[in-house]
This record gives sequence, structure tokens and C-alpha cells, in this order.
Amino acid sequence: MATAAKNVFTFHKEPHGTWYIDLPAYPGPKGDLAMVAGADDMLDHLAKGRTRVVVEMSEKPFDGALAMEQVKAGEPGGGAYYKPIDHKIQSVWLCDVTTFALGHFPEKIYFRAVA
Repeated sequence: MATAAKNVFTFHKEPHGTWYIDLPAYPGPKGDLAMVAGADDMLDHLAKGRTRVVVEMSEKPFDGALAMEQVKAGEPGGGAYYKPIDHKIQSVWLCDVTTFALGHFPEKIYFRAVA
């Protein structure tokens, strides 16, 4: 498979159960970085019981990656909805912080846990 440009993000699960993306340069409040509406379930799946997971993401397929595709953007309340492609992770809503992290809402996102 062709080499794809990948972004690597670290996520932490706090004791109360909420996942957060680690984006030190993000200018907004920490609450914006919470993973909710399916993104938390996706991280639970990838973390396999751990409270920290490092995830590679790309707009291009790469070896070992799962995939999801955008099904709706912008409503309600911004963000974009994604559905899984050939895996059992449920649909995921990604908030507007995605545009800070990835630059936009990709049509497809390929991802896998690497640590």
C-alpha cells in the first residue's frame, strides 16, 4: 500500500471516564477537547482497557488502518458525523476541533492505534 501522510495524536482517559485529545497548542478551553458522541467509544475500542492511546490518522489508506467516512457535516451544532467502513465501531461525531487538528473534515479518515 502507498505511504500516506499520517497525523499522530495522543488521547488520555481521565479517572471520571472522559477521553481528551492532547493538543497543547489549541487556543480554546479543555472542554472543547473532550471526545464524545461515539469518539469516546472508538477510543475505548482502540485503547483495549488502557487510559492512554496514540492513534495514527490519515486521509489515505495505510496498512492496518480502520476507516470511517463522513456522512453529514455541519448540523446540529457543527462538527461532522462519520460511519465505519467494514468494522464494528459505531458512528462517530467529531467536533470542530477536528479542523484545528486536521485542517478540515476529511471525506474519509483512516486510523489505527500505535501505542
